Amino acid sequence: MGAVKVLVVDDDRTVRNVICRALSEEYETVTAENGLDGIEKVQSENPDFVLLDVEMPGLNGYEVCDRLKQNPATQDKPVLFLSSHSSLRERMLGYEMGATDYIVKPFATDELLAKLRLLGQFKRDREALDLRAQSASATAFVAMRGSSELGLAIQFIEATYNAADFDTIARRFFDVTNQLGLNCSLMFQTRLNRQFFSARGTVSPLEQEVMATLYDAGKRFNDFGCRTQINYSRVALLVKNMPLDDQEAYGRYKDFLPTMLGSTDAKIKALDTEWALVEQTRNLTHSFGVVRETLVQVGSNLQSTQSEVLLLLRQTIEELDDRIPRLGLEDDQEKYLITTLDGALQTTHGIIESGESARASFQTVCRLLEHLSERQQALLKGVIEQPAPCSPHAGGASQDQDITGDVELF
Repeated sequence: MGAVKVLVVDDDRTVRNVICRALSEEYETVTAENGLDGIEKVQSENPDFVLLDVEMPGLNGYEVCDRLKQNPATQDKPVLFLSSHSSLRERMLGYEMGATDYIVKPFATDELLAKLRLLGQFKRDREALDLRAQSASATAFVAMRGSSELGLAIQFIEATYNAADFDTIARRFFDVTNQLGLNCSLMFQTRLNRQFFSARGTVSPLEQEVMATLYDAGKRFNDFGCRTQINYSRVALLVKNMPLDDQEAYGRYKDFLPTMLGSTDAKIKALDTEWALVEQTRNLTHSFGVVRETLVQVGSNLQSTQSEVLLLLRQTIEELDDRIPRLGLEDDQEKYLITTLDGALQTTHGIIESGESARASFQTVCRLLEHLSERQQALLKGVIEQPAPCSPHAGGASQDQDITGDVELF
């Protein structure tokens, strides 16, 4: 850091020389012999302080100070008035013109040096304060941007609570990234296939291949040039215009985007599970119906067969009862034949009664299958028609609500 420079503006050469000798050990000095020359020297020499005589021919010190304060390039220069007048009115006039201090002639060298040292410390403190204010302002802007992006993420999560398809999820995701000025593509790894989406147009075959390859590699973050791909279990995001010239924004996006990707990953899993449940329920319902119809048909066929067997057996017995006396059989032969026929008839009745029991069991199974089918249908209806759980924020969020980032966090 160079020496502190002081501009001495005074029409009296002797006064200028005295001041320059007094300041020479600690400061670099520049002189001007009138007001106009002083204004030009302020602009050309860029001094740290201006010692300005009040009483000068042409422009007096007050007028010079007023012009310096009206110029944005010089308005922050500290001005110390030098005057032989010490009245309150003179001092107030100097204050109104924007002067930093007022020194009455004649003055002691120690007094002048003390005032300049004090003003130097004041100047350094103000510059340090300005730097802290700028840093605080930058931090506040970063926090505001972060809060806005957090609001976007919260609204995205709310907007996808009731999303019923992958297209809606992708469209909502791009609503957020478009507001951030990011050009993105998405890949969803679903239960059945891989689906690709783009914020602008379609995803080319080559881009699909690149995204799939990076996804299969299993690395969470993949950075190449201004492109970054972030992979989760069921979703991959390719950002094609990461702000490499703004490292603060670059890092912020790499912290922010995983929040949305984690929610998207969970939603894809939920949709996959829901659709698998719907498919399984429909298949089970269909299978229940087929089994029930088969059991009903088997029971009906069994009943019909039993009735035919019983009728045939009775007809056979009646015919034998009519013919046995004419067969000329011995008594023991006739008795044996009748006993055998009675046994067969009793056995047949037993089989028929067992068949009736089996048919009753079939009917019980059919009623159970019908009950299970009704419960599966009710479950399917609930999955299809029941809305997703509402957001903890009042009112939830509809799928058509705009994502703006304006959200009350507390």
